[in-house]
Amino acid sequence: MPRGKSHRRSEAAKKRVEAVRLGRVGIPKASSDFVPVRGTGLRHKVKTWPTSDVTNHCHKLVIPEGTSDKKFVLVIGASHLRSFVDGVVVMASGDIQFGFMSTPGASAADLRLEVLNAVIPREPDAVCIMAPSNNLTASRHPEEAGQEFERYLLAVCSRWSKVFCTGFVPRLTESREKQTVFQQEFHRRSAKLGIPYYEIADYFPLDDLDLWCPDGIHLSDNHGMHILNHLIWMFAYEFMELSAPKPLVQSQATPPYKSRFVPRVVVKGEERSRPSSPLPTEWTLVRSSRKRNLSGESDCLFDSPKKRVVHHQREHSPVAFSECVIPSNPVCFSPAILVAMETVSPSATQDVCTGTETKPVEHPIKPSVSKSRRVRQKVSAASCATPAR
Repeated sequence: MPRGKSHRRSEAAKKRVEAVRLGRVGIPKASSDFVPVRGTGLRHKVKTWPTSDVTNHCHKLVIPEGTSDKKFVLVIGASHLRSFVDGVVVMASGDIQFGFMSTPGASAADLRLEVLNAVIPREPDAVCIMAPSNNLTASRHPEEAGQEFERYLLAVCSRWSKVFCTGFVPRLTESREKQTVFQQEFHRRSAKLGIPYYEIADYFPLDDLDLWCPDGIHLSDNHGMHILNHLIWMFAYEFMELSAPKPLVQSQATPPYKSRFVPRVVVKGEERSRPSSPLPTEWTLVRSSRKRNLSGESDCLFDSPKKRVVHHQREHSPVAFSECVIPSNPVCFSPAILVAMETVSPSATQDVCTGTETKPVEHPIKPSVSKSRRVRQKVSAASCATPAR
């Protein structure tokens, strides 16, 4: 289906934005006073290496013999590693052994292919990636170089877990501004993937020409390579220390605190006598007013229905119970229930009221009349019966 005018306008806008972006972050123009210079150091004669079938570049891999007491670090880079691979410059000895995989003239894309197809007979404990300086000329702008470098790092991380990067060795044939932009782009891509990145450009001042060989690209064997040797060993040792698992610290049980002296408390004043406890044969009356009296004492509230008798128990003495003086309430049961209970289980006492008992008929008692009163009553009755004359 043919695209419309809006699609062509969108594509044109994208191209304009891309052009502005490349103009902003692209390769900075060299200053008018920049002139490429030549180094004054020495470098060994380049030996012939076999050609790689993957990238068609010279390629060589050197792996040291393994020992159980030393860590193995594999360094991957371009032609800057020639002196290490050929044995012209010997790496510093210590607790770390170094192997090298060098591909002269390779960019980030070429190194990525070499890593994916490399056969490593010994598993490295860590891998050091030197940022490719050949991308200064192989890439059109820093972002393109950064994209290739990121894919290169992803390929390395797909094979090994412990990876760290170093910056590329600066050149005398490129401007300082251009190299700084590429260094920053590589650093940004490495930080994006969480890979440690160590800068080395500051250790190679551009005004010290003895650090480079006459081509102005490679380091000299008598000066520059010794600095690179020390930096690789230092960064590898630092990375191995940081990535090593920290031993677990076992928590020790703290001993109990023992005071140096025992505090002594001195109390001044009269000592209060403790009340004597009642004898095991006596009773104690406990009332609702929270007072207690012995059974031998007189109490005006003896008939209170809320009092109870409690017997104190001493060691090896039996517990005795007395009859409760709280009167029972017969209203709790109906007369029918009391009759049924009395029929099933007669009570021992005779004062159980069932409600069916017949009350005895009580005759009214006549009031007694004194003898003097009787005489007065008889006299008054006789006087009333005598007729008047």
